[in-house]
Amino acid sequence: MMDAYAGVLEQAHGMAAELQAQAARLLVTSIASPATAPACQVAATVITTTFNTLLSTIDLAATTTATSLAATASTSPRSGKNSEPPADKGSTPQLSEADKRRLRDQADGKGDWDPDANQTLIGDCYLLATLQGYSRTEDGQQFLRDQVRWDEKKNCFVVTLYDNGKPVYVDVDDYYSDGTKDDRGRPTLMSIYERAYGKHFGFEDLADGGWPEDAAMEVSTGADAYHVDTWGATGWFGIPLPLEDHKYDQGEWNTVKSAVDSGQVVVASTTGGDFNNGNKVTAATDTNGDGKIDTTSTGGNGAQSDKEQELTISGDHSYTVEAIDDNYVTLRNPWGNNKHPDGAAEPGGLIRITREDYEKYFARTDISPIP
Repeated sequence: MMDAYAGVLEQAHGMAAELQAQAARLLVTSIASPATAPACQVAATVITTTFNTLLSTIDLAATTTATSLAATASTSPRSGKNSEPPADKGSTPQLSEADKRRLRDQADGKGDWDPDANQTLIGDCYLLATLQGYSRTEDGQQFLRDQVRWDEKKNCFVVTLYDNGKPVYVDVDDYYSDGTKDDRGRPTLMSIYERAYGKHFGFEDLADGGWPEDAAMEVSTGADAYHVDTWGATGWFGIPLPLEDHKYDQGEWNTVKSAVDSGQVVVASTTGGDFNNGNKVTAATDTNGDGKIDTTSTGGNGAQSDKEQELTISGDHSYTVEAIDDNYVTLRNPWGNNKHPDGAAEPGGLIRITREDYEKYFARTDISPIP
């Protein structure tokens, strides 16, 4: 919650500086050329209105943050390090010997790799969508393997995470029963990462959501990540407005595309998206099960081409960006499925939507290079 508030303040600071510069230019113009005074007066009114809107945005963010902090403070004390889930979020069973052998093969690059996280009850889509982002390339998979080692003496896995940029080493010999697993219900290397995160930062922090940039990408790599978002519009006279217009400019779009095309980890979040008119989209999924989306050609398995259908986008959720061009974006939902309007699940995490729908629903896109 504090990260979101800090983001609002950072953006507001930049907007205020620009408004101040615009006002100074208007003053100089009106003094130097009195004939422009009427137009300058109109522009000054726009600047004043924009500044008042900026103050309202800051006030709203402050109120929301204060309310959230008060609610947190009113609950029972917590250490922030309790890694055990509450009763309604499952348990932490020990890895079986078969699990250990299979996961050691995965860590050594010899085992199968499930690209879908198959998220269930734990609210850590920001983490799982990030791990899916690494999983989509060979370099990313190797990076995850390099961060997990088997300790023969301890008879457990040791996972390297980063806390404020400093490496920490977390012993893992169990997993969350209601956490990420493969399509056969078995723990994976993503399960090991998920458990390591919960053990170090606490289950509540794991399950409380967060922005992928700092809560997952930088925790995984120790390196800086970054984001682009749809916040900020252009008003009269080119004055930037502190408003949400649900648009990425072409430079931002190209940044996302370049990151995806070069194999970086890209995660899109719907927090702040425009759900005022519902969440239905016309989208294509991997209906023929060949592992990709293509609505024009026969599938790689000889089946019919993939079909478009009406599906929904989930609010306050993170998806992995798998592919992007000027017209479409292909995402992977960490649930391992996507929902029809009636709530029924469409198998497979892949979903392709239009650029228009991406900009409408996905207000922020986080990006991390693979070290």
